[in-house]
Amino acid sequence: SLEKTLADLKKGMADLAQVKERAAANSKKYDVLQEKLDNVNAQVRDRVDDRRKNKDEDRLLQAIATLKRHFPGVRGRLVDLCRPTQRRYNLAVTVAGGKDMDAIVVDKKETGFECIQYLREQRVGTATFLPLDSIQVPNPQSTDRLRGNLQSDGAKYRLCCDVISCDEEVRRAVMYAVGNTVVAE
Repeated sequence: SLEKTLADLKKGMADLAQVKERAAANSKKYDVLQEKLDNVNAQVRDRVDDRRKNKDEDRLLQAIATLKRHFPGVRGRLVDLCRPTQRRYNLAVTVAGGKDMDAIVVDKKETGFECIQYLREQRVGTATFLPLDSIQVPNPQSTDRLRGNLQSDGAKYRLCCDVISCDEEVRRAVMYAVGNTVVAE
């Protein structure tokens, strides 16, 4: 009986060791599966976020097209009205323009107010408007003086407004957005 009890104890210890091994293996499998699940969930969240952003972007573009039809003074989003002269300036122009790059350029303040009212009535959302007749831009003399100082510096630096191409009618909006920001070559 003592021998039987010892044998039962040994068998119980062996069974316990096997259970612990299986538990450790299952724990590792669980951790691997949990990590895979977390990655899949992150991908799903990213896709949903991308879809929402695309839907918001589409809604905004449709709203701008509608505004252009209703109000002849609407020019469009600043980001769509200008572009860097070279691809290497893309990031610099985007950063310098900041949130104003998504603003809608309009001919005058009244047009901006009418557009805001229309967006409210249609419950489309909100937007920032840049009225060409009243936005404050840097003093042209100070801009020219700064440009001259930069050119004498071996052309390593340029004004951001000088690396953006756009129609002359929206140049004021570009100047408002980027001001006298300097871009390094």
